[in-house]
Amino acid sequence: MVKFYRKSVSLSALWVSTNERLSDFYASSWQRGESPIPMLVVRLMLMGMALAILIWSLVEAPNPHWLIYLTNWGLMLDVGMLLCGLIVSSSALYNRPSEEKALPWYASMHWAVFNIAVTLSIMITTLYWVLLYNPALRSEMTTRAFWLDVSTHGIASCLMVVELVLSRTPVRFLHVYQPLGMGLWYAVFSAIYYAAGGTDINGNPFIYEVLDWSQGKRTGIVVAASMAGLIVVYTFVWAIALCRDKLSSILIRTTSHNLAAAPPDRHTRII
Repeated sequence: MVKFYRKSVSLSALWVSTNERLSDFYASSWQRGESPIPMLVVRLMLMGMALAILIWSLVEAPNPHWLIYLTNWGLMLDVGMLLCGLIVSSSALYNRPSEEKALPWYASMHWAVFNIAVTLSIMITTLYWVLLYNPALRSEMTTRAFWLDVSTHGIASCLMVVELVLSRTPVRFLHVYQPLGMGLWYAVFSAIYYAAGGTDINGNPFIYEVLDWSQGKRTGIVVAASMAGLIVVYTFVWAIALCRDKLSSILIRTTSHNLAAAPPDRHTRII
């Protein structure tokens, strides 16, 4: 057992392998009962929009440099998370839910990618509009390019927030290391890419100017600040999920005459 803020926390809680209810991964917080159909429909719509943005981005910039940008990593994670969610929802339609606390592999995968994709998507949007967006260049952009910019750095993160708010997917604060790990991996990737002589699409010796490793001290500060920012964003995501679950329990799930009272979640003690 690990002591965490004077409470005993099982080491298994650090991973995404167990949960009280499998339905937390395929039912909506805003429905009565545990039918997978409402979230399946929602995820199909979200998947369609996320996939459209991903394909649009690929069509507009069909070159190998597309793979080096964090925004595009985020788009792939968004689509991957929604695909995992569709697998969970579809499986619930045809398979009898298990009473075991151990989650099937596809639910665990969805949970991990959910933690990363939602947090990273919000972080990417924040970093882009705060650090990278240059209003002076707006007049030089075509309408098509502008709306692609808005889609990849705004609408995509909105889709993730919709998934967060409408689903029941749990958010455990102990899982903050997952988006942090992805953020750190991208920083390491950018450093390796720089050391290997990689350039951005314009031939500059960096992916983003704020990640110019020729100025190691400044870039190190940016990376450290970004890691702190990820913790703040994940805390925000955790708080939204906490409010979602409490409101759902008060307004929706406890008012159903057809749904038996659910046991409290063993991690958050929320019903």
